[in-house]
Amino acid sequence: TKNTKIPAALIACAMTATLTGQAQAASCASPAEIAAIQVAAVHEELSDASLACGPGAVDEYNRFQLRFLKELRKSDATMLSMFKRLKGVRAGNAAYDAYKTRAISNAENRRNRPGAHENFCRAADLVFAAALAPDKPVLEDFVSGVPVLEQSPVDACIIKVAVNLQGVQAGPAIVPTPRPAMPGDAPSPGLFPP
Repeated sequence: TKNTKIPAALIACAMTATLTGQAQAASCASPAEIAAIQVAAVHEELSDASLACGPGAVDEYNRFQLRFLKELRKSDATMLSMFKRLKGVRAGNAAYDAYKTRAISNAENRRNRPGAHENFCRAADLVFAAALAPDKPVLEDFVSGVPVLEQSPVDACIIKVAVNLQGVQAGPAIVPTPRPAMPGDAPSPGLFPP
């Protein structure tokens, strides 16, 4: 048998590449975490709509909450876990709270722009109608088709989240980017045409 020695530099390179890949994976959001961010962004937009778009929006929001309660809780737990994993427990809790607060504040700011309130509420009505359709959609699949304009709080490394509730029309200078298809996604025509 021939004794083959692997150069130490090659072993060091391989270990560095493995550790770098693991470190990058540890600092990136997973597809499930990206879906949770999208769910949170849509949820905060709809929450703001319930506060500002009249009693009908309140009723629809409450129905939305009841219909998707289990999925919303699971998604929220996934997002909190992501923040804790990426930032540590204390900083993760703070980052989670900051993201949720920022998302609803940004929704309110977009709604309060001159001339935007009516369109915001109309878009929310469309989203509520789709979410509350008789044939209940899977929450993650449903929200992946709702364009939202909220900056992602983490790096997805591969996936970029285009997370402003736009309904069927795009806002000025906004080009929504749909979430790319993920392995395991059910075929879905989405809510709005691309």
